[in-house]
Amino acid sequence: MNNRLHLAMAWIAGVASVAIVAITPAAAADKLENIALAWKPTSPMAQRPALDMKGIEGAKLQVEPFIDNRADKQLIGMNKGSIPNRKVTTQEDVARFVTYQVKTLMAAQGVPIVESGGTVVMKTWIKRFYAEDASRYVADVDLELTFTDPATGQILWSFLTSGNSSRYGISYKADNYHEVLSDALISAVHELLRNPKFKEVLNRKQ
Repeated sequence: MNNRLHLAMAWIAGVASVAIVAITPAAAADKLENIALAWKPTSPMAQRPALDMKGIEGAKLQVEPFIDNRADKQLIGMNKGSIPNRKVTTQEDVARFVTYQVKTLMAAQGVPIVESGGTVVMKTWIKRFYAEDASRYVADVDLELTFTDPATGQILWSFLTSGNSSRYGISYKADNYHEVLSDALISAVHELLRNPKFKEVLNRKQ
């Protein structure tokens, strides 16, 4: 009887160990902390109202590296559909990521981007880059920009451009956060480029 009892207990312990090993990786994978940033737009610039960038071919827009002014530079999202709420964070450089994507989006629309020697210098502060997941995904991106004369440092124009995106999706999934954040950033860039003052400022030095 004792042998059978020992065998039974050993078998139960073995099953429990396997169960713990099987569950732990899944639980760890479910946490969206320190994830990589990814560019996954679902609503590209081409699907938005057309932009007229004609007439700025002689301008040179020098885009300085963006500055991240958010209080928590690792936090990019939050799942509010569970208690406690679950954070979405990254250890990557959000400012560097956003700088690259904005420059790429602007260049694709015909904005003459240069690394140095610009006729106008654009400086940008990231005020918000954040997505929430409750009943649906909602993302907001706010960028504060100043355009200055490179010779005198005079501010030619200051502008706060904002973009947002919203959609339904499976809760607490990295791809869904990446998608709404990407679309919100595209929306913010589109809002900037469609403003008549943007072309006016670039054309001043031609």
